[in-house]
Amino acid sequence: MSTEIDAYDYKKYAILFVDDEATTRKYFRRLFGEKFRILEAEDGIQAMAVFRENADEIGIVVTDQRMPNETGVGFLSKIAGDYPDVIKILSTAYSDIDAAIGSVNQGGIFRYMTKPWDIPQLEVTLRRAMEFFTVKRERDALLGAKMQAMGNVLLSSRLAAFALVPVCAGIPSEGAAEAVASFVQACVAGRRTGAEGDSALRSPDWSRLHERQVALASALESELPKALATPSDIPARIQFLASALQAAGAASATFNPEESRIAATSDPMPELLDSLLGRTDDPQITKSSISVIAAYMALYDAGAIIRRVRGEGLTLSITTSPNPTKAGNPGTQTAKWLFDDDMLISAALGLL
Repeated sequence: MSTEIDAYDYKKYAILFVDDEATTRKYFRRLFGEKFRILEAEDGIQAMAVFRENADEIGIVVTDQRMPNETGVGFLSKIAGDYPDVIKILSTAYSDIDAAIGSVNQGGIFRYMTKPWDIPQLEVTLRRAMEFFTVKRERDALLGAKMQAMGNVLLSSRLAAFALVPVCAGIPSEGAAEAVASFVQACVAGRRTGAEGDSALRSPDWSRLHERQVALASALESELPKALATPSDIPARIQFLASALQAAGAASATFNPEESRIAATSDPMPELLDSLLGRTDDPQITKSSISVIAAYMALYDAGAIIRRVRGEGLTLSITTSPNPTKAGNPGTQTAKWLFDDDMLISAALGLL
């Protein structure tokens, strides 16, 4: 066996072989069962059931054209739309070859093989088809990983822009970048893993993000001075955050001064993050997201740290930073957080 053939795992994905004759299915398995992983079906109806159950594992479908209940082309055309990458091979008698050729586009057929088979040619066709499918899957996975990495960089830059708002607007505010990172971490922690919409969160609509980002940054520029006008003691600003969360939909959001905690029976945080990332244009959610992130910044400006506590609903624990930010150039401080290798925003985005 050549090194070229050895380079591929031909059993990584399965071949679904569909034929109404039991002897033909047995013959196909005897010929190729050692080289390939084979699933079987006796007609189009059973083939559809087997395919749906094993769709992620099937790389090639080989089907006879003439079968009870449904033709091979009819079955292939049903899976062509949802699974265009699966390699489809039609096995047909020579007398049906004109009809098979005329139906190739209908089912997205890769090859057709006439009966009786040329065994060496069929084996080469199966090998090349599996190689093509495997390489394409690996390429798509690599492209997806690269797009995800690009998406994380763009999302990080988008969120970092909020930390730059106080600097660009000349608003005295300490710890803005840390506040943004803390806000993102609290939002992500409230999103259930695998929840519907996770893929959209990772791949938002980039075409409209710039215009929306400018509008959001301008809104934060207007809202932040209001939050900073609150008395600078931490309890007052915790109460301000609790009010902002309640307005955002955190039902029964209350501040417990003895434990320095905000507790609510419902959690709007993931929805607020969706708004900042451009997944919703709802004006009320947008307004709430800006109000909450401004309240976060006001608390960090007062020397607080906000951490989310695990559990149902929403619980935020607010403590005083053991290393209060020293007065200095706010642009320099923000740049430190934005370009540090351990930037908290990137760490939070890594949880998405």
